[in-house]
Amino acid sequence: MSIKLEHINYVYSEGTAYEKHALKDVSLEIPHGEFVGIIGHTGSGKSTLIQHLNGLIKATSGALYYNGENIYGENYNLRELRNQVGLVFQYPEHQLFETDVLTDVCFGPKNLGLPQEEVEKRVNHALKQIHIEHLRDKQIYKMSGGEKKMASIATILAMTPDIILMDEPSAALDPQNRRNLIRVLNEFSYLKLIASHDLDFVWDTCDRTILLSEGRIVCDGDTREILSDRKLLEAHGLELPLSLYRK
Repeated sequence: MSIKLEHINYVYSEGTAYEKHALKDVSLEIPHGEFVGIIGHTGSGKSTLIQHLNGLIKATSGALYYNGENIYGENYNLRELRNQVGLVFQYPEHQLFETDVLTDVCFGPKNLGLPQEEVEKRVNHALKQIHIEHLRDKQIYKMSGGEKKMASIATILAMTPDIILMDEPSAALDPQNRRNLIRVLNEFSYLKLIASHDLDFVWDTCDRTILLSEGRIVCDGDTREILSDRKLLEAHGLELPLSLYRK
């Protein structure tokens, strides 16, 4: 499994007074098995980029390849792409729409037309993976922000995607759930990509880091090297991760 972007540009509200060039000539390739972090100051284009990777947003220009096939090609099956490339949104409220956790986590597998036995197997496994079995019957409106975040992650894990994308995965998590999520993500062997302002989370999980600024890739390389470069980070409004001082 791989994702490749070639000269991706994206313009919000093109041709209007509110036009904004959010991504500028972004080219990169992410092979199977890599764990990649996308970092950058607020407004750098992190969320916009990650939402391109499962076709939620279509580039203004450029090409995006999934396993060698351009997803902007005629008759490309975007529904199938989204079954294989799971996206966890920054805000759980954008992902959770049923009344309780169990119903929400069941929705994806059921929508795939899977037998009830397989649906239950996937759901139970997803809840167990991130240690939220105790929340299975809890109503969404009674949950904390961190609980909602973990439930939204479970809805994607139950789909058993080949690639998992996460926008600000550590937001609203307490230390225990944060540790659980780091452990779970580090156990997965498939392609993983997160957009995050939490450089400690990136330090603890990602092999490779891409720094964005004003919609452009500033650098792309080893996580330890990039996150240890004080001058580079400060030049783009970021600070060294605390993890660096705990080595």
